[in-house]
Amino acid sequence: MRSLTRMGMRYAMRSLVVIAGVVAAAGSGAVMPANACACGGVVSADSSARVNNESAVLGWDGRRETVLMRLGMQFTGADAALIVPTPTPATVSAASPDSFGELSRMTAPERVTEYDWFGSGSLGGDASGSAPGSGPDVLSQVRLGPLEATTLRGGDLTGVREWLDTNGYRLKPEVSATLDPYLREGWSFVAMRLTSAEPLSGALDPVRLTFDSDRLVYPMRMSAAATTPQSVHLYVFSDRRVARVDPDIEPQTITTEFASPVSEPSDPDLKALAASGNYLTELSIYIPDPATITSDFLLGPAAENAPVRDRVVSKEYVEILGLPAGYVLIVAGLSLIGVIASVVLRRRSARWSERTATRLSGGSCRRAGSRGEVLKRRARVR
Repeated sequence: MRSLTRMGMRYAMRSLVVIAGVVAAAGSGAVMPANACACGGVVSADSSARVNNESAVLGWDGRRETVLMRLGMQFTGADAALIVPTPTPATVSAASPDSFGELSRMTAPERVTEYDWFGSGSLGGDASGSAPGSGPDVLSQVRLGPLEATTLRGGDLTGVREWLDTNGYRLKPEVSATLDPYLREGWSFVAMRLTSAEPLSGALDPVRLTFDSDRLVYPMRMSAAATTPQSVHLYVFSDRRVARVDPDIEPQTITTEFASPVSEPSDPDLKALAASGNYLTELSIYIPDPATITSDFLLGPAAENAPVRDRVVSKEYVEILGLPAGYVLIVAGLSLIGVIASVVLRRRSARWSERTATRLSGGSCRRAGSRGEVLKRRARVR
């Protein structure tokens, strides 16, 4: 009889922030406080837009970077939107939800069964009044289901903020201020917003961003506008295990959750990402104080290339008649040894007795024979 008990390591849900800034669609009245998230905040006119989870997988072929991003949102009021900085103008297109399902299977914990024969010890901001600025160039605009995505390039902070306000976006001052370093460095932006007023709860179909880059980078500087601790999960395809190499490593907690070569994916998007390297790394990052963020995440080769994978241990308690089988078998084995020893000893004792009797019988015959010879000799003498 076997009783089964599952003892598994908690395998956390993947929650990844890909975005560098979240904005809200314009509405009348003041902007409400932002909901905390690793991208600086989610804002809406009625404070109803919330990002429940964000997931993404990254790949870089040495020249061009690809980001697959999926948002899980809860939304009941005004349009919500977000901004993603990219080093160069990005091409935005729809991605497949199947990519994330296969990614989850790839990084699932290793399942191991252990048999326990002995039990466990128990049996039972506002831009008004500012000078006119240089507005951005609109390079493209696409509709992706309930999302509208616009790729912007150039302009200064005042001009970009005016464009966003005119086109239905409103940024909090502390969030818009984080755009300035990117603009001065010549970065571009993808502005995305929900266009439907219908209530929404759940995951949106993923979005694919592709852009030229001379390094594998994950925009994070806009997250400095956040006011609560942030958590980030990154999945990265490369030719080997990767790690953070930017100057913000020290004040943050970075854990490698998964690192291993993976078999060729069946999903087209993942297959394209793995074409330049099938080594998949998952990093879990905790930022206790977002105000300390000074750099984007930069990713490069890790110092070591050893694989890392969580394990889920299934433990089976093996029992015989309701008792731990190990102890039962030990007792049975000792009893069997005792029986065998007893039989052996009895046989040896019987053999010894038989040999002793034989020796005694043989000695008596020899003595009787000797006595007869003596009598015969005496008779001859007479």
